[in-house]
Amino acid sequence: MQVKRFEFQVAPLDTLLPEGVPRNSLIGILGETGTGKSVLLNEIAYRALKRGENVLFILLEDTPLSRVLNFESLGFEVLPYLREGRLKFIDCFSYRLAGKDIELPDELAEIHSHVEKSIVEVEDPRNEDILWDYIERESRAIKGRGMVLLDSLTECLTIATNPRSLLDLIKALKAVVSKYYFVPFIYTFHFGFYDEFRYALEVASDGVIDLRFNPEVIKEMLVKQMRIRRMSGSYHLVNWVTFDIERGKGLVMVK
Repeated sequence: MQVKRFEFQVAPLDTLLPEGVPRNSLIGILGETGTGKSVLLNEIAYRALKRGENVLFILLEDTPLSRVLNFESLGFEVLPYLREGRLKFIDCFSYRLAGKDIELPDELAEIHSHVEKSIVEVEDPRNEDILWDYIERESRAIKGRGMVLLDSLTECLTIATNPRSLLDLIKALKAVVSKYYFVPFIYTFHFGFYDEFRYALEVASDGVIDLRFNPEVIKEMLVKQMRIRRMSGSYHLVNWVTFDIERGKGLVMVK
């Protein structure tokens, strides 16, 4: 039996991966700060929702409300998917706000009322066992018909009690979520931090997508580029392609 495949439906990725990728993949999106990793992850999520899949978003760098507003700023309307229960968040950020009395601006109250129904809040994401329990349980609910996205593993490292245990957690999630549940697991990681961990992480991953600023024109402007460094089980092009980000369209190719 062949493993089912999927296409990202993101223009630069589909150009570089014309046959799509297997559903049982652990994929990393790596690059410097500002190269578009989170935007790419947002569009991957939106396209998956548009084609009827479920999306589980694990957030370590911002709140679910903030992420929904980021979707909106890109022109991606996700409130219908929140209402349908197909977009869910594992919130590993808001534990920092425990015990603090914070009021949202009135204009955000309605959006937040939809978002909060789709949030699973982790009391202590620094504990790898607790994190495993939340991710495994929510991933099991969407096996074979969804994807898991994590932003970012770099931030996860800053709060982890033991980097080695975190690497073991990622390998376990690959084995169970991707290989057993057939749910693609896609994470982001920032260049320039925890390089020794990053090298081990790249080896454990089925695919690596690199983002960068074009070094040939970086003195004049910041031009974003993407390539597929590795993608197991998939025919892929390895050249760098240039892209831009447009509201309502997401990532678009630039010639």
